[in-house]
Amino acid sequence: MGKRVRLVDVARAAGVSQGTASNAFGKPQLVRDELREKILAVASELGYRGPHVMARMLRTGKAGALGVVFPDNLEYAFSDPVAIELLRGIGRECARQAVNMMIISAENHEQAVSAVNNAAVDAFLVHCYSDDNDIISAIRRRNLPMVGIDTDIVGATATVVLDDFEGAATAARHLLECGARKFAILSLQADEAGQFGLMDARRRGSVSHRVVRERLAGYHAVLRDAGLSVADIVHIECENLSENVRSQVVAMMAEFPDIDGILAMSDVIAIGALEGLADIGCAVPGQVRVVGIDGVARGARTTPPLTSVAQNSVEKGRIAAELALAGENVAEPVLLKTRLLVRGSSTDTPAS
Repeated sequence: MGKRVRLVDVARAAGVSQGTASNAFGKPQLVRDELREKILAVASELGYRGPHVMARMLRTGKAGALGVVFPDNLEYAFSDPVAIELLRGIGRECARQAVNMMIISAENHEQAVSAVNNAAVDAFLVHCYSDDNDIISAIRRRNLPMVGIDTDIVGATATVVLDDFEGAATAARHLLECGARKFAILSLQADEAGQFGLMDARRRGSVSHRVVRERLAGYHAVLRDAGLSVADIVHIECENLSENVRSQVVAMMAEFPDIDGILAMSDVIAIGALEGLADIGCAVPGQVRVVGIDGVARGARTTPPLTSVAQNSVEKGRIAAELALAGENVAEPVLLKTRLLVRGSSTDTPAS
């Protein structure tokens, strides 16, 4: 086996400094076109495979990449509208700072821990994940900046979250103002296990996901103030897939036909609710009023158009990436606000 060709060999053969040869690969904009082409031609002739990632890290202290840990599989990360917007924001900041992005699925814990242990990254973003698990422990052992998104991980360098309590409270207040009195809350899954179906008091009291915990608190606070008992509210834990929610809502309305207000913890869930209500001929908003959270583009195209508490997921991702790459400790969570988009699923006279 021949000796591995090194960058210094390429530089010597091309008659340039090792720094210039390095820039030809890593920072091509700093090298004149004709010189860069010469260096790359020499490298090809010698069989040089390119800069070694670990060598670059040892030399510069930087990997030039950001690790993003999702609790779900990669198909979900690239199909869920909120996840897509979040990745857009992260990608926008990575592009601005000329770094790459590595996405790690936490669906398989053993594989995810191995990926975290071996990831050549400068920092980690952790999206919507609970604190007590081996993946977070593996990230902590790396001793790199870690920014939590929509989660409250202990020891995170920084945290970026939506004001979920106020967003949910806004949704509940709106449906009360629209005349709803018998409520159902369609919840995101409460923890990694996901026990889909009716949520009893014990299940509601053992929620590990921050988003679910805060949104439940926001809904409940407003409904209690209106004189409604939490025990009288129907709680359904849902998978965040419209087609699955659709059948759950059909079953729910058969068991609880007097429900006239649905508070969905995501627009994807709310869209599934609209589809289920249409299946049984239930008029929206005449018989049941529906409001979601997220403000995804598809919500404007449903029948009727979906009322939603909107968030800016692109900006959330961008801010989180910026904080992670800065590597500074930010004591207080960055709290992002929401806005109410009033459309036809909650009122006959939506805002213009």
